[in-house]
Amino acid sequence: MKSPFCLAVITIVAVASATGQGPGNDPFDGFEGAFDAPQYIEPRLVPSHSPAEPGQDLHLAVDLNIAETWVYYGPEPGTDADFVIPARLKVSAGPLEVGRTLWPEARPYDYDLGDLVVTVNSFWDRAVAYVPLSVPEDLEPGEYRIEVTLRGQVCGGPDDVCINLEGPNAVSVSTRLVVGSQSSPNPEWTDDAAIADGLTEAAAVGERPTTAPRPIDPDMTLWAGLGLALLAGLILNVMPCVLPIIPLRIYSLVGAAGESRRRYVTLGLAFAAGMMLFFIALAVVNGVLNLALGRAFSWSQQWQSRPVRVGMTLVLVAVAANLFGLFTVTVPRKVAALEGRRPSSHAHVGSVGMGLMMAILATPCSFGILLAALAWGQTQPLAVGTAVFLLIGVGMAAPHVVLAAFPKLLDRLPKPGRWMELMKQSMGFVLLLVAVWLLSTLSEVSYPFWVTGYAVVLAMLLWVWGAWVRYDSSLAAKLAVRGTAVVLAVAVGWWMLAPPRPATVEFAPFDRSAITSAREQRPVVLKFTASWCVSCLWIEATVYRDESLPEELDRRDAMVMKADVTDSDSPAADFLDRQFGLAPPLSAVYPPGGGEPILLTGRYDKAELLEALDAAVADR
Repeated sequence: MKSPFCLAVITIVAVASATGQGPGNDPFDGFEGAFDAPQYIEPRLVPSHSPAEPGQDLHLAVDLNIAETWVYYGPEPGTDADFVIPARLKVSAGPLEVGRTLWPEARPYDYDLGDLVVTVNSFWDRAVAYVPLSVPEDLEPGEYRIEVTLRGQVCGGPDDVCINLEGPNAVSVSTRLVVGSQSSPNPEWTDDAAIADGLTEAAAVGERPTTAPRPIDPDMTLWAGLGLALLAGLILNVMPCVLPIIPLRIYSLVGAAGESRRRYVTLGLAFAAGMMLFFIALAVVNGVLNLALGRAFSWSQQWQSRPVRVGMTLVLVAVAANLFGLFTVTVPRKVAALEGRRPSSHAHVGSVGMGLMMAILATPCSFGILLAALAWGQTQPLAVGTAVFLLIGVGMAAPHVVLAAFPKLLDRLPKPGRWMELMKQSMGFVLLLVAVWLLSTLSEVSYPFWVTGYAVVLAMLLWVWGAWVRYDSSLAAKLAVRGTAVVLAVAVGWWMLAPPRPATVEFAPFDRSAITSAREQRPVVLKFTASWCVSCLWIEATVYRDESLPEELDRRDAMVMKADVTDSDSPAADFLDRQFGLAPPLSAVYPPGGGEPILLTGRYDKAELLEALDAAVADR
C-alpha cells in the first residue's frame, strides 16, 4: 500500500518527466523537434476487408510500431500506476458504426523513479489493436475516411522521458474504406500473421481475465469470487421473481408435516435438486458456448426467446389450474409401488418440478452481486466459470437443504387445515398474474394486459368474498374479510386501470448510426431494457420517471436512447451481444467525441447516472 507521501513523489516526478522540467534536466535543450511523437510510435491502419459491402461487420487493425527503448502505456496500466495516462483510441469513421476497441494483452514494464520502481502494463516493439466497424445497410457505395487518434503516454529514450499524446504531440493516422457491392478480404491482413492471429487474443477494456470488468475488484481472489457466487445464490431466494413459489414451498412443508420425517427430508432434497438441475443446465450451455463459439452464456438470456416465454406462460397456467383443483397428476401403480405409496403419490416429482420452476423464475431478476459474480466468472478459465454457475445454484438451494436437514422444524409448523387449501388456491391466482405478465412481453402494447391482470385480481377478490368466510361466520369476520376485499378491488383497480402515463424522459428509438453521429457533439445514454426484466422495470420507475431528470439531462445536453432487447432477433439485442456480451439491465454512457463508454450494470439510481454523464463529459 502506497503512502500519501509516495503518491505525491510519484506524481511530481511523473509530471516533471512528462513536461520535461525535471530538476537540473531540460529535455528540450538541444533537442529541437525531439518531441515529434510519431517517430516514437507509428501507427498504420489495415481493414480486414477491402472493399466492404453494406450491412457488413469488419475490423480495423491499428498496427502500432514502437521505437526501440520506448514503451506505450496500455489501456489498463495497473494498480500501481496512479500517474499514468491509459491508452485510448479516438476513432472518427463518418457514417460507419464503431465498436469498443479490442486491445492486445499488455506486458509489465518496470518504471524506475530512483528509489521507487513502479510496474506499468505497457506495449513495446509492436502491438496491434482492433476497432470493430459496421457498415450500415443503406450506405451508398463509395470511399469513406477513417481517422484514428492515439491517446495516452509514450515513455523511454536515452533521457527516460514521458510524452503525453495530445496537442502538438498527438498521433493521428487515417485511411479510406471502399464500400462496394461485394466484399473481399484484405491481403494486407491475411498475409500478416501478427494481425490475422492477434484478433483472437484481443479484448476490450475490462474483459481480460487479469483485469476483471466492472463492478469486479481486479484483485479478487479465487475464493472471494466463488464466495460471491454462493452469496448471489442465497440472495436469489428473496428476489421478487421467486415470491409466487415461496408460499407453495411453505405449503409443501406443512403438507409434509403429516408424513414421516424421512419423507420430509427427501421431499426437501427433491426441491433443492430441481434448482440444481437448472443451474447444471446453465453450466453445460455455458461450457458448450465457450468451447464452440468462444463466448459465455448471459444470465437471463433464455428469456429473449419467445417460445421460452410462451412455454413458461402455459406451464404457469397449468400449475395454477392444478392449484385450483381442476386436475390432479397421478403416476402409474408400479412407479408408486417403488415408494411404497398409494398410486396418487407424485410428491417427489412435484417437488423437483417446483424447485426447477423457482430457479427459472429467478432469472429475470438481476442485481449487483449476481452480475458481479457472473462477470468475474466469465473472465476465468472455463472450469472456474462452470463452478460459478453451480455455486449460484448451491447458494439458492442451500436454505432448502437446511430445512430438509432439520426435521424437528416440523414441530414449529402450523397444523394442516382449511387455511392450506385457501393458500394453495391464492397462489393459483398469483401464478395467473405472472402468466399475464409474461404474455404481455410478447406485445408492444401493454395496457390491455394491465386490464387482464386486474381481471385476475378481481376474480381473486370475488373468490375471497365468497370462500374466506363461512355462512356461520360472525358478522365482524364477514365485514373484515369482505370489506378488505372491496377496498383492495377499488384501490388496485385505481392503480392498474389508470391509463399509462407519458414517459418523463423522451427516449430516441434505437439506431446504431445515430449513436455515432450524436456523440460527435454530445454524450449519449444508451439504455438496454426488456419487458421481462424485473430490474429494468425498477430502473424505469425509479430513475427515468423522476420528474427532475429531464432538466438534468438537458443541462448536460445528453441524448437518451432506449434499446429494447426483449427478443433475441431484435437489432438492439444483436448490438448488445456483439458490443458488450452482457444481459440487461445495462446502460452505456458514451462520451462525446469518442472514447470507451461508461457502463452501468445492474440496478442504479439517478445520482449514479448523472455521475457517469459528468465523468463522460469531463473525459472529453
